[in-house]
Amino acid sequence: MVDVIFIDDNYLYQNFPLPKRMDRGSLLALIQLEQYTSIQDLLGTCLYEDIEAKVLAESLSTAEQGLFKLVKYSLAMFSAKAAISILRTETARTINEEGKQDQYVLDTISSTIESKLSYINKRITNYILDNETIKTIATAEGCTDDVFEEDDSYQGSIYYPQDGKNDNGCEDGGITITLN
Repeated sequence: MVDVIFIDDNYLYQNFPLPKRMDRGSLLALIQLEQYTSIQDLLGTCLYEDIEAKVLAESLSTAEQGLFKLVKYSLAMFSAKAAISILRTETARTINEEGKQDQYVLDTISSTIESKLSYINKRITNYILDNETIKTIATAEGCTDDVFEEDDSYQGSIYYPQDGKNDNGCEDGGITITLN
């Protein structure tokens, strides 16, 4: 079983306009699933497991606390998006709330979350890459199968080659730009 280490259902309800028709057990299951899949993919297994151990031991550094705060937002958005997907189905309808949250409202919330989620995830990636200690954990040897550790990654407005080397050249649409 995965421990919920970043947020709980109360955090989700306080920060997102979700209808309260999902029971706590279902919402916690979604949070656990999103934490174990989406957040672990975002951070990489090595960093995820390091953060998890430090949360349980209550020993996060100041830099890791900053990352933890950003991850809470991301996990809340992943979880809210998953909850909205379930709320769109017939299985989630109840007589009392059926008319209160129409599909248009759920679609609006979902699309808003999508744009914010992309922004927060870029900030998380840049935060990891900007902090040498956290980056070392995320890119440690043996972590090569993680989503975070791609051959080359483009995050935000900065290109990060995996090997850290730059040949001072850049090709864009057939045009070669040489940097001096």
